[in-house]
Amino acid sequence: MLHRTIALFLLAPLVLEAQSGGQAAAVPQITTAATAEVQLKPDRATLSFTVESRGATAARAGSETARRQRAVLDTIHPLGVNADQMTTASLQISPEFAYDAKPPRLIGYVARNTVRVEVREIEMIGSLIDGALAKEATGIGSLSFLSSKSDEARRQSLELAVTKAKGEAESMARAAGGTLGPLIELVAQQSYMRPVAIDMASSAAMSARAVDQTPVAPGQMTISAAVTGRWVFIAR
Repeated sequence: MLHRTIALFLLAPLVLEAQSGGQAAAVPQITTAATAEVQLKPDRATLSFTVESRGATAARAGSETARRQRAVLDTIHPLGVNADQMTTASLQISPEFAYDAKPPRLIGYVARNTVRVEVREIEMIGSLIDGALAKEATGIGSLSFLSSKSDEARRQSLELAVTKAKGEAESMARAAGGTLGPLIELVAQQSYMRPVAIDMASSAAMSARAVDQTPVAPGQMTISAAVTGRWVFIAR
């Protein structure tokens, strides 16, 4: 999921000096807050492939897991996944016990290897999943859809939020019998991107599907922004 920190854009507060006494006079102000959302179609995705093996020793479990994971990677690579798009997310080897006696009996070891893959063409996802499962992948991890245009959409949502906040401030100024003056402060809160995430079923359930390619529907992403602005209120 993608969150970005938005810088704060501040203008110096406007302070009027009274004609006598040199004391600061209060300046009437209008403060508004607004949010805006932009939706866009994902064109990128990330998902993970997990391979799990058991063995009488840690070495055997690890060796078998490595063999199976290499087979998975060798299968998805020709489908358009380059080496720089694959990252080892986790590698774990742990003992396995049977608890039918006291103390528990060591019955072997479990090795798990998870590789995270960046997919740059969504149309490939179904083929990648099917190919990995065919090569003994034991699990398909969380599938998340992203967009290469998320920065552009974030800026667009900020512009919409600012326009909305200013429009509301202008309406308030007119209703109060005045006009909207110069901008004093404009603050953008952290933008929020809601990626599309799909929890993949277990490999056993997915393997029970028909031989047709696994269907994948990316849906729509939502990127939202919130701003707060302060303006001088000029009374008529």
